[in-house]
Amino acid sequence: MVRSSQPRKQRKAAGSAPIHSQRKRVRARLALEDGSYSTVRTVTVRAGDTVKVVRGDFGFPNSVKSDERGKRAQGKRGASGVSGVVILVNPDGMLHIEGVTVTKSDGKDEPFPIRASNVVITKLDDSDSKRMAKILSRENGGA
Repeated sequence: MVRSSQPRKQRKAAGSAPIHSQRKRVRARLALEDGSYSTVRTVTVRAGDTVKVVRGDFGFPNSVKSDERGKRAQGKRGASGVSGVVILVNPDGMLHIEGVTVTKSDGKDEPFPIRASNVVITKLDDSDSKRMAKILSRENGGA
């Protein structure tokens, strides 16, 4: 990034970076159920990955309530740990996840964006062989 340590210059450089560079910064912790890739800590999120929301209204709330409404008037606060497939990844770090929606005033559901730092990846989309090879090389001590 920038050689300066000033936060304003870091934020400016991150915000004005090219989209392909911003996209590579959209990473999330890798916590696979089978325990494979144990040495790989984070992976760039892609559409098709299965993630679990661990923070926020759709993550693990402070108080699990059954029928009461939470911070967002349309959703129950007790919907903890929602899992779903990533539908869309924005370069600004926001993910659209299947099953994470809010109801608009006209009754339509729209996807609610979740920041990539608030999810963990539980299953990788293994359709891209180059991506899997790169992750495997990082598992085996590569850079």
